[in-house]
Amino acid sequence: MHPRRVWDLYGNRVIPIWTSGELYPHAISHAWVDKNDRMDVWTPINGHEWPVPIPKDANLDLICIEMLNKGLEYVWLDVRCLRQQGGPRDDLPPHSQQRVEEWKLDVPTIGLIYKFYKVHCYLGQPLHVTEDYFDSECCWSNCAWTLQEIGWHGYEICGVTPDGPLDTKPDKYGNYDTEVLTTFHQKLRDLKRLEYQTFDMLEEMRRQVSTNPVDKIAGMAILLSSYRIPAYHERQSLKDAWTAFINTTSGLILGDLFFKYPEPGNAGAKWCPSWKQVQEKSLSEHETR
Repeated sequence: MHPRRVWDLYGNRVIPIWTSGELYPHAISHAWVDKNDRMDVWTPINGHEWPVPIPKDANLDLICIEMLNKGLEYVWLDVRCLRQQGGPRDDLPPHSQQRVEEWKLDVPTIGLIYKFYKVHCYLGQPLHVTEDYFDSECCWSNCAWTLQEIGWHGYEICGVTPDGPLDTKPDKYGNYDTEVLTTFHQKLRDLKRLEYQTFDMLEEMRRQVSTNPVDKIAGMAILLSSYRIPAYHERQSLKDAWTAFINTTSGLILGDLFFKYPEPGNAGAKWCPSWKQVQEKSLSEHETR
């Protein structure tokens, strides 16, 4: 699967992927901010088809320039290339269903876009690792989608500022000036693409946060190499989304859930845990290997 659209940096416009000649563009991962700290920008780059949500002090032109300086021509950035809410005709049929229909396919296959190249992580604003850094639901490392936004070839933090947290040096024991800064660098070192590892993935997703609860389930299909991928329905119940995932995932994953999960399911099928079970109870408490 290839993305529907791509950001052409040379022309500074969003174009259909098939016109670019580049079926595997480099992907950009970014941090979200609270709704009160971001703005919707209308731009001719995507034909004014939807507003682009960005931090209030971020600049899309600077992102374009930095990616060009890295020698890139085509990149994928979700707010630019994935149809967003709030288009001028969203409330008029048939346009009211256009985003919903596109997201059925585009959202659960996002993980493929990040898979093949080094991922460029652009936070959009200066990075400040404060004591409450990891308490925010908008923190990049806490986001459920971040798990699939790390490719096989790792990642590169872009927009690094001098004397920032990424420039700090550890002591001889590997510790930094503060505990939160030590944790920050440890998390960066531990970031890797989790694939084929059923219980590692479930445990990581249990700790992550998402704006829409069903996003956690949607984000696992590509990472666990499901034979088929269930369509994404943003208003679907967690029970239905989990059932759709189970019905389409591979026999290897089903075998792990059947033979290794330490207790029977508590919502319908006994051979398979419910989504509520795997989210409420840490798998580290059980031997699942």
